[in-house]
Amino acid sequence: MSLRRKTTHAIGWQLAARMTDRGLRFCASVFLARMLAPDDFGALAATLVISSAVETITYVGIDQAIAQSPRSADPRFLGSAFRISAFRGALLALLIYVSAPLVAWYFESEALLSLTRVIALSPLFVGLGNPWVHSERKELRFRAFSLAMVIGGIGQITTSILCARAGFGAISLAYGIVVNSAVTTAAGWLLVARRLDLRKDPTASLEFRVFARRAAGVPALIMLHLQAPALVLGRLAGLPVLGIYTLADRLCSLPSEIALPVFGTVLAPAYAQVRDDQVRLRSVWLRVLGGVPLIAIAPITAMVALDERVPTLVYGERYGSTPGLISALALVALLSTLTSCCGPLFWGIGRPDLDRMAVLLRVCVLAVTATLGALWFGAIGFALGVSVAYIAALMYCLPMARRMTNASWREIVRALAPAGFVGGVTLALDVLLTRAPWMSEVTSMWMCVLVGCVTMVTMMLCGLRLKRVANG
Repeated sequence: MSLRRKTTHAIGWQLAARMTDRGLRFCASVFLARMLAPDDFGALAATLVISSAVETITYVGIDQAIAQSPRSADPRFLGSAFRISAFRGALLALLIYVSAPLVAWYFESEALLSLTRVIALSPLFVGLGNPWVHSERKELRFRAFSLAMVIGGIGQITTSILCARAGFGAISLAYGIVVNSAVTTAAGWLLVARRLDLRKDPTASLEFRVFARRAAGVPALIMLHLQAPALVLGRLAGLPVLGIYTLADRLCSLPSEIALPVFGTVLAPAYAQVRDDQVRLRSVWLRVLGGVPLIAIAPITAMVALDERVPTLVYGERYGSTPGLISALALVALLSTLTSCCGPLFWGIGRPDLDRMAVLLRVCVLAVTATLGALWFGAIGFALGVSVAYIAALMYCLPMARRMTNASWREIVRALAPAGFVGGVTLALDVLLTRAPWMSEVTSMWMCVLVGCVTMVTMMLCGLRLKRVANG
């Protein structure tokens, strides 16, 4: 099978899995938002700060190392990967458990003590994951990885809803995360039932250490960026505001959460296979740069036009009390989509240091702009500060990616032009629908339906366009 067919097949599996997983999670969040309070979601976001911090400090990058290694199908090499991963999972669980009082102290909430200790079980199960699944990913066979993700998501959603209905409150969300980790791990072993050779392998251990040193710092920087809302808003504005921001951000990033991990997961090994062929590398990257924003632009423009009507309709009145927040977060989603077209390229060609520099720049700018924005304008100011940080990162990523692929600025503009055109036309139609005088009597629900129809038609047309480009 050719690289193009393998990549297309892998993207198909991942896209189907992501759409199913995120679709189910979205439906679950609609129910959970009505069963739980905003501060329950804020409490979970605050709890995840310490688990993310501990996880990134001990980052090894087993999955990426397997994808880069020529020994990715060697049972003894994968046995070494399993031993390291299992030990790290147990260490993470212990560190998160003993750090629970620190979380409760920082956010001034004793309820976070039990939440953190429940979350501590999650890395224990993750560490027992099947390394053969990552070996399959290197060969762009994503069936097992995709199915395990969906099965784990179903377990998480079912657990969270049942516990919330039983009146468990915020801890229902923590139970869901733990069940997700356990079920995903079990599914991975059932779907790829192969044996490991657990004998010591000094060569494999050295290879993992070398890769971990090369990638050092990137996960910690990404963690700081992802946990910035909890660290800043959760502290300055309180857990209820953090909960509203978290659900609004989840709503705006839904399209990119479906598309971007798919392309990131699939394209890094694909880039690795063509990194010595400059022409093919440039061709693949330019197609990605033109295709990924084209997928996300229609729902992003819809969010800008509808603004607070969306969370009010989806989650309830108490979640739509901040006009302008959805529009600001939609801008963040657009900029995130553009910058994410470069990260997999840097990892695929063996230059994670470039991605590290981009994320470092983003975090440094965010620390200033988002904090000041939160102090002056609350949640909206924080979101606008995040946008400024993404712009700074994009100004670094695009020139570096252009240099790595030897692409011209004209080729880059040509690749981005269709998404810009579609975004402009779609935004104009959406604004016409939402601001026209003859629409003043239309309820928010029907307005969302009309804009949603425009979005779906646009996405279908863009999908047909991308299919023709991929086949060409």
